[in-house]
Amino acid sequence: MTANQEIHFQSDRLLPDKISCLKHFFKNALAELDKESNMPEGVEIYVWERMCKYRQQKIESEQSVKQKALILADMNAFLQKRQEEEDTLKREINDIEMALAELQEDKFRFVCNLEVQLLLKQGQVEVDPVNWIHDFIDSILVHRQVVEDLNGKIKELGQIKIASMVESKDFHKGIIQLEWEHKKNLMQLEDLQKKMRDINMMKVTRQIQGYLNKEEHDGKKAQEISTLEQTLLMQKSHHEKNVEEQKRILKELKKTIKQKKEENKFLDQDLESINVSVNERQHISDVNAEKMLESTAEKRYQDIVQRRKLVDLAKAQAQEVAVLRAEVERLRMRTFPALVQVEH
Repeated sequence: MTANQEIHFQSDRLLPDKISCLKHFFKNALAELDKESNMPEGVEIYVWERMCKYRQQKIESEQSVKQKALILADMNAFLQKRQEEEDTLKREINDIEMALAELQEDKFRFVCNLEVQLLLKQGQVEVDPVNWIHDFIDSILVHRQVVEDLNGKIKELGQIKIASMVESKDFHKGIIQLEWEHKKNLMQLEDLQKKMRDINMMKVTRQIQGYLNKEEHDGKKAQEISTLEQTLLMQKSHHEKNVEEQKRILKELKKTIKQKKEENKFLDQDLESINVSVNERQHISDVNAEKMLESTAEKRYQDIVQRRKLVDLAKAQAQEVAVLRAEVERLRMRTFPALVQVEH
């Protein structure tokens, strides 16, 4: 028990004695005031007694209130003092707990945080060197399984991200396709509107009305189709005949070309022999040039004249052959009927 508590208990023991003395003093004072000599004139005795009774009750209640107020003040002071002591004890407890925690941390650090030399493979150390000196103060040693689990988690998240991107791409692609279909539908709508406007603005002539009102339209159409089919068959047969004729002509031309090639081969051989003879004769001619100059000049002149006549004759014959070919073609076209091509 502290000294303050002893003083407080002593004050509690003295307080009832003081209160009893005050009560006795007030009773004597009230008895003096309640005497009939102090009663005002014109007031009856029972009224005076009732008033004295009420006054006594009022004074007693006021004294009781004052007494309770003193007790309350004393209790508040005691409570405040106890609260201050509690706050002081809490601060002391907190300081002791902090000191205990620091002590436990130091103990744990001294027990567990030991310097151990480890040999690690190249690539397992992920600490960046600073000025070619490794500083491992802020580093931690992680189990390989933790790193592998983290890498697996990163790969899983990457796959999820890729799947999300693919889904977003497909969704965007679907939006683009829908926009394209919307544009296509708008264009089709515009074309249909133009066609409807053209149909509305088209003038219906008598020919169109007759075509629409004609009952035998299907029969006429069938007749036209049969006519076109017959025409097509005739053209097909005529075409086949022309093809056969052209094949025959092509065969004859190939045969002629082959003959011409053989003739040219023989002519080349003759030309070689003739060139040999010409060279020999040219050599003899050069030897006897002075003697036979006049006779050779006359012969050369005759050869030139003869060659010119032959060339003119060949040209005339070629023109005559061309005229004959044109005439033959004209006669052949006159023999076959000319069919007009029908547009479908």
